[in-house]
Amino acid sequence: MKFLTIASVAAMGLTAAPVFAQDVQLCGPALPAGPWAGGSAELSDISTAGGAFNQIGVVPPGGNFVTQFSVSTSGLVRLEAAGQNGADTVIDLYDSAGQLVVTDDDSGGGWDSRAEVSLAPGQYCLATRSYYGEMITADIRIGQASHPALTLGSGGSNILACTAETLATPLGGGPIDRLPGSEAEATNTISGTPYYRFSIGEQTPITIRATNPSADPYIYIYDANGALIAENDDYNSLNSRIDFTEGLAAGTYCIGMRALTNPNLPVTVSVSSFDQGDMMRDLFASGEASPPADGSSYPVTPLGTLEAQLLRDTSVGGDAVWHSFEVPESGLVLIDAIGVGNSDPMISLFDALGRPLGFNDDANGSLDSQLTARVNPGTYMLGVMQYHGQPGAIRIALERFIPAR
Repeated sequence: MKFLTIASVAAMGLTAAPVFAQDVQLCGPALPAGPWAGGSAELSDISTAGGAFNQIGVVPPGGNFVTQFSVSTSGLVRLEAAGQNGADTVIDLYDSAGQLVVTDDDSGGGWDSRAEVSLAPGQYCLATRSYYGEMITADIRIGQASHPALTLGSGGSNILACTAETLATPLGGGPIDRLPGSEAEATNTISGTPYYRFSIGEQTPITIRATNPSADPYIYIYDANGALIAENDDYNSLNSRIDFTEGLAAGTYCIGMRALTNPNLPVTVSVSSFDQGDMMRDLFASGEASPPADGSSYPVTPLGTLEAQLLRDTSVGGDAVWHSFEVPESGLVLIDAIGVGNSDPMISLFDALGRPLGFNDDANGSLDSQLTARVNPGTYMLGVMQYHGQPGAIRIALERFIPAR
């Protein structure tokens, strides 16, 4: 994507606002103060603006870049953020009371953010952050629906915050911690059921899942006041999961969802008591952690000693397939994972203690994977995954090289 320069913005008749610090926290104490979109409060009414407001925002690590603006006449407002140098942006819109109105990750296309939302008269804050919590620079635009867009748009759906007034489907028919098995689940399309509401009787560690990799669900968790307290995408393959290991306090909560692929496919949503062993199995299944080499808690296929080269064909679906192999002496290991048909392999390499040594998704301009690691004598764990979570055949090839003598 090409980003607009200040000169080209001016040529299009759009407003390029200077970025400077403000002393007033317009949208509550949770957000830092930020500049007015038009340079001052008087010039930041998007309802009367002749063009969209544009800013270049520097997002601090783990923080937000906040842009303040106002609305004098109810209408549709477009909010956008495009990260520079491939940065992945997330936008959150708050009203002057600090209430979250809408949030979005990738609806702008690629890693860009975009939301169209009808706003009542008032003052608002657009908070732009990094999905990964790193420092980034982003092009930000606030405009009317008739103003030119900054992003291409992906057809994705951003999600309005779930407040007490939001229509949501009850999940569980009672407090989760008082249900048999302390678990409740439901299966519906995201287009038909974008919100679920559940309750907890007393503080309880909780796990929330949304599963169907073909739909690629993205989940958001809100408290009773509509505040966003957690979000997740792609915890295991393209499924989502959030663990509240310290527990959620007694009260009512809402799950909001959107589909990054297809909102008309069924997605199973579940809320259950957190289980440490279950969490570890999910980490093994996603390739984020390696299981014990003896296969005691997750299936592991021994490949034997890697003398020179090993080949193995395997079928991989939604969960990672793990192999162990032995290295007899120090050297270099080259690992290839080659997809057959529509397969899109990913690989992870760990040592016997579970320390990560490497990960790769797409290598050499293809969907196949490749990684290289220096190794010492010992046991190593290789995890093989499918990016899309659908079953397919993958050929793995391991080669060992030793230093010249």
